[in-house]
Amino acid sequence: MDRLGVGFVGRSSTWDLLRELVFPNHVSLRYVGSDTECSSLDLVLVEGYMTDLVHCPRTYVIDDVSVDGLVEALIRGLGLGELNVGVDIGNSRCGVAILTNDVPIIHATLGFPRLVKLLRRLSRYSRINLMVGTSPGVSELVRDLLGFLGDVDVRVSVVDEEVANSRRGLLEDKYPYLSTDELDGLAHAYTGLSRSSVRVVGTV
Repeated sequence: MDRLGVGFVGRSSTWDLLRELVFPNHVSLRYVGSDTECSSLDLVLVEGYMTDLVHCPRTYVIDDVSVDGLVEALIRGLGLGELNVGVDIGNSRCGVAILTNDVPIIHATLGFPRLVKLLRRLSRYSRINLMVGTSPGVSELVRDLLGFLGDVDVRVSVVDEEVANSRRGLLEDKYPYLSTDELDGLAHAYTGLSRSSVRVVGTV
């Protein structure tokens, strides 16, 4: 897949947060200054107060500038009907990597409650294939996560963290800007996609 072209019109603070969420290897962000700049873009994200000034062919209006809102805007704006999501779960921090097919486009580090909220939010628009790393130290947290997602359409694969960790070196070289938790989340996603050492729990 060629890099996705995503434009943005709005506040600099929102732009800065958006830049922190995408994989620049696979998502090319551009701050759009005029309508002529958006012809080659797959999507232009626009903050609500600027809507009347933007006349690009494919736009999505951002009405929530939180991490959750920006991730949702990207997913819905690009029309992604299925997502592969790798999660490294923890008590205080959870690393998340969101892929379209096998291409990572979004990464984030979230607290456990925010992770649950984001997954529930995205499940309203996209089918989610969730790959969660597990080990004896986090098995209870994994059970809690599955319980909180019990009433939404999410297909869950449980990945052996030790197997996933063998991928970290190569991924760290390619994506040096990821946090440790995000890197682990990405490793879990790729391990899940490879169908090795994975236990499919099913739709929760």
